[in-house]
Amino acid sequence: MKELDSKEFIEEIENGSGLCLVDFNASWCGPCKMQKPILEELEDKFNIYGLDVDKAKDIASKYNVNAVPSLMIFKDGVLKQTLVGFQAKDVLEEALSKYL
Repeated sequence: MKELDSKEFIEEIENGSGLCLVDFNASWCGPCKMQKPILEELEDKFNIYGLDVDKAKDIASKYNVNAVPSLMIFKDGVLKQTLVGFQAKDVLEEALSKYL
């Protein structure tokens, strides 16, 4: 899972095309650590990125991230759906599949 900084987020997500999921996370967050292996399992089907909210406060603020993990689905640079808190693999697959 590629970790993005603020500049990369703008280039790859906001100015990008296609479908992706961005995991807004923090290194100190227990549920974020539990979420990561599930996201890695989905990488063979979907574009998955990570963004550390402590290192990219500007992006976290722009998208009103108040809790981590916050999982945001983007399509062609547009935010389509936000899931807050730990999510099961099947929930994420179903959410992403809606936008294919």
